[in-house]
Amino acid sequence: MNYETSTATVLTAAEPIRDRVIAPRKILIVEDDQEAAAMLVELLRGEGYGVDAVGSAEEAIERFRVETYHLLLTDLLLPGKSGVELTKLVHEACPATAIVLITGHATVKTAVTALKRGANDYLRKPVAPKKLIERVSALVEARPDYLPNKLLAVGRSGEVNFEGMIARSRVMHNVFEKVKLASQADATVLITGESGTGKELVARAVHQRSQRHAGAFIAVHTGALPRDLIASELFGHERGAFTGATERKEGKFELADGGTIFLDEISTMDERTQINLLRVLESFTYMRIGGKKERAANVHVVAATNRDLSKMVEEGTFREDLFYRLNILQINLPPVRERREDVALLAHEFLQHFARVYRKPVEVVPAGTQRLLEAYHWPGNVRELRNVVEQAVLLARGRTLDPELLPQMIYRAGPSEETIRIPLGTSMDAAEKEVILRTLEARQGNKKLTAEVLGISRRSLYNKLAEYGYGRFGDGLDDN
Repeated sequence: MNYETSTATVLTAAEPIRDRVIAPRKILIVEDDQEAAAMLVELLRGEGYGVDAVGSAEEAIERFRVETYHLLLTDLLLPGKSGVELTKLVHEACPATAIVLITGHATVKTAVTALKRGANDYLRKPVAPKKLIERVSALVEARPDYLPNKLLAVGRSGEVNFEGMIARSRVMHNVFEKVKLASQADATVLITGESGTGKELVARAVHQRSQRHAGAFIAVHTGALPRDLIASELFGHERGAFTGATERKEGKFELADGGTIFLDEISTMDERTQINLLRVLESFTYMRIGGKKERAANVHVVAATNRDLSKMVEEGTFREDLFYRLNILQINLPPVRERREDVALLAHEFLQHFARVYRKPVEVVPAGTQRLLEAYHWPGNVRELRNVVEQAVLLARGRTLDPELLPQMIYRAGPSEETIRIPLGTSMDAAEKEVILRTLEARQGNKKLTAEVLGISRRSLYNKLAEYGYGRFGDGLDDN
């Protein structure tokens, strides 16, 4: 690209622009020349975008405190902070927002600086409307629906970060409300849900919000304990109580004194342990194995299971009286497939975490990847999503979490296919064009995925796109 200086206006004479369908996405223009800003606003609004305009970097920062934009279009020279400084700040706070600088005072040095600070492109005045729209279209349409924004003064509408659990879905907001209720008293809590939904996180949230938060939180996976040792693990034993008991041992109930004990996978308990636990819940006392003294169980009991305990009661494999003692307040965690609006939020949180852990520059979940993640059924729920993002971050070489980094089981599942209606009498060339462009749109502008779906080479796809007016070899589209 030629970055030579020009003092001409931002746009050259209008050129005919091909009609196109563009999703309603938001753009912020930063331009201190009011006439140039008005021309840009009119041009981009005419393409279907939501457009705001401000005259300085400081005003732009204030806009980002109350709104998130898919693309920032800014002049390089601005009153106050420069376009390069604004680029750095927005890139750090909103890594998924695309940034394009336009200037009539370009130099190679400032271009390189802007790109290093996070800009996606750098255009020299005067910019032809067609060229500007094609570049904006390619960048904006590739943005994911969820755009992280650390500058927001208040939380995004509907988005809640509750004790380390982030969610936008109504079903999870209901879970958070139940956690608040459960933390207000020592009534036994039963957390239900499929494996990987985050039952221990909920149990810890109940503990952290309770008056017992200064006490210990002791988690016990009852299914992982040998049946002949589970009573000893829970209630402790005296020296010589049985073969191998060479010294006195404190049980989990004793270690949790004054705090919370979390009994995970409660459904795996055998009959004898169920009886012992029932006695504790009825009297809140227990006795060490081999002991002679009753001890007070000063704990809040929170249990969890991934099985239907009421069905187990009907089958005779779980005590009915214990079930009723446990089920004072039940919190049911929905599987990920019932809270798909949270997938992008969770993926971004995991991305940030593992990028820090592994010191990788990955910071953006592009639209193509997000669509695949949201379409997958997630049998392993949040735990599986976390593992998938961790694996993808390890494999990533750039700043984006590209679709190719996902496991094949997710990649093959893909988003549900759409149907294209082509009227009778349509020419073969027109039908072919419709299929190609609609498939490209469904794949968020990713040409590699589009070529694979259509069963053609990328070179053939580039040639077709060039025929349709998208530039030589499809310039202006996501070259993935």
